[in-house]
Amino acid sequence: MAATCTFLVTAGGTADAATGSTTRTSTKVVAKDSFAGASRAVGNAEIGGRWAIQSPRGRTVSTGGDQLTFPSVPTGGSFAALLPAVAATDVTVTHGVKLPKVGSAKIGLYETTELRRQSDGDRYGTTLTVGAGGALTLSADRVVDGRSTQLKKTALKVKAGSDAWLTVETKVSGTSPVTVQARVWGAGQPTPDWQVVAKDSSGSAVKKAGAVGVNGYLSSSGTPTTVSLNSFQAVATTTTTVPAAPAPVPATTSKPRPAAPTPTPTATTNPPKPSTPPKPSTPPSTPQPGSPAAPGLPTLQSVVTNGFVHPGVLNGTTNLEASRAAVLAGQAPQKPAFDKMKSSRFANLGWTPRPVAYVGCGSYNTVDEGCTAETDDAQAAYTQALLWYYTGDQRYAEKAKQILNAYSATLKDHKFDTKVYKNGLLQAGWAGQTFTKAAELIRYSGAGWSASDVARFETMLKTAFLPRVIDGWTWTSANWQLTMAEATMNIGVFTNDRATWDNGVGDWRNHVKGSFYLASDGAKPNFPANTIMKDSNYLEYWSNPKQYVSGLAAETCRDASHTAMGLASALDAAETARLQGVDLYGEQRTRLVAAMEYNLRFVNDPSASGWVCPKPLNLGGTGYKLTYALGYNNYAVRGGLSLPETKKFLSKVSPTGSGIFMNWETLTHSAG
Repeated sequence: MAATCTFLVTAGGTADAATGSTTRTSTKVVAKDSFAGASRAVGNAEIGGRWAIQSPRGRTVSTGGDQLTFPSVPTGGSFAALLPAVAATDVTVTHGVKLPKVGSAKIGLYETTELRRQSDGDRYGTTLTVGAGGALTLSADRVVDGRSTQLKKTALKVKAGSDAWLTVETKVSGTSPVTVQARVWGAGQPTPDWQVVAKDSSGSAVKKAGAVGVNGYLSSSGTPTTVSLNSFQAVATTTTTVPAAPAPVPATTSKPRPAAPTPTPTATTNPPKPSTPPKPSTPPSTPQPGSPAAPGLPTLQSVVTNGFVHPGVLNGTTNLEASRAAVLAGQAPQKPAFDKMKSSRFANLGWTPRPVAYVGCGSYNTVDEGCTAETDDAQAAYTQALLWYYTGDQRYAEKAKQILNAYSATLKDHKFDTKVYKNGLLQAGWAGQTFTKAAELIRYSGAGWSASDVARFETMLKTAFLPRVIDGWTWTSANWQLTMAEATMNIGVFTNDRATWDNGVGDWRNHVKGSFYLASDGAKPNFPANTIMKDSNYLEYWSNPKQYVSGLAAETCRDASHTAMGLASALDAAETARLQGVDLYGEQRTRLVAAMEYNLRFVNDPSASGWVCPKPLNLGGTGYKLTYALGYNNYAVRGGLSLPETKKFLSKVSPTGSGIFMNWETLTHSAG
């Protein structure tokens, strides 16, 4: 049933004594749905437009009877109900949530309220986590570029009960800072004070108006359950300032005094010129930050040690020199890509690294003990290293060294287990991929990194990273395995360790064949060695495609961003191998090109023919926008192959940005 949005309150606020202006606050319902009536398919909300529904693995979602029901959510399953037509900045969202049964078994439900959701997936949210016995925790987070950052978390005194409604209320307001507030209470209980209050003043703050909704995820170690929602409402708040009325002009019988005439300047034969400082006879010795034309640009020091070519982790002399020449000439796409990097938060010369001795990461950073800080610091180190090379500004080199040295002096290990620190191996892979790119460039560009600091950094790689990534993990999916393979290869190059390098290359060969399907593989995909994949579970591992077609990735049916992460690691590692004289690109040319073209066909046009997954394409955040330039450069620019879908995609997203380990590809690998 459609309805017209109505104003609830319009009230005069405080008056400004100095100006006489008045601040007025207005609120209106921008989204509402009571889910009343008979059971039916989910359509339009009463207010707020059409619901965008993601059902858990094909289950039929229904509305009616005063609730929206996601039936039989399986372990590892997710669901969502969003209102993309809503655009609100300061907004309060309230809804109810209910589970049919709460017992002593682990539930593992994560139910998130989304606010200010952008079309690319950036948003704020608060997550209600339901554990064994109905124990509840409440947290506030921000998602930018597919990366979740937890802002605040607290355990709640209220508990979930069987077939009992909980009310969840979340509010986001302001821009500098952004404030996120949330609270939860049970039926019949008084409304409590805000239980979570988080303020976000970071450069990643989401400040634009966006959509609202809910999403959820059930832990793979949890208990399958039905989730019901009710009484969804979003109320937007707007504040306007009404200026004071102009003061009345007093009545008078006297005539107004004429305005004084503007004096005419006295003519002079030689008017004095304003003084100007003399121009320096030589350019300033210190280059301006971020100027690609600054003098004294670094020269790469081509070195071969134990058969390894340096610099040789993702970037080599040829591609970097070609890229820098294009930037200096103002050519696209390199110059716009450089400008994007220079203006990013990772380019801040005031960046302060935040290393911890033991990094501990839960799934999706639900536990974040240095996780976000580590991947951010690695990206900052790499960005500052690139800026040093492109500008010659020594301050960027010093900042990169400061970050690298801070970690080598502090970091001991990455925690990992299958209950709390589930993402430990993946985290070590992500940071290991990126830190080595930064360190290799700083080491071989004349930045002045001391031999003792280099040695300490090598020790850190061998002790805090390599043991966690060198042999992958039997229980992981494609993007994990390829991330760890690339990190292993990168560490092998930086430390000039042939055995480590060979191990990483072997892992790459094993997992690329098991991550991307070709018709020549047969009726089912390859099962990578030393993993749990077998005849009884491979369909679930590939998220149950209806059939296998060339180019299908193990995570295509999961989402586009995880697929892109796996491809990014595969392509990055192949580029490093090319620099080291190993043609991994050529070994798997048909497989990798098919994977790029097949998956981007549907990113470009979700309605394109040939989709074999049981549910529509899920972009899965914005990670899919950060890669593919490097693969296109090798296969199309260097190799002359036609990749129309990849070309079309890159024309939309170029220049690419930086996220986790996918960094500035348009800048470094558009040619050469």
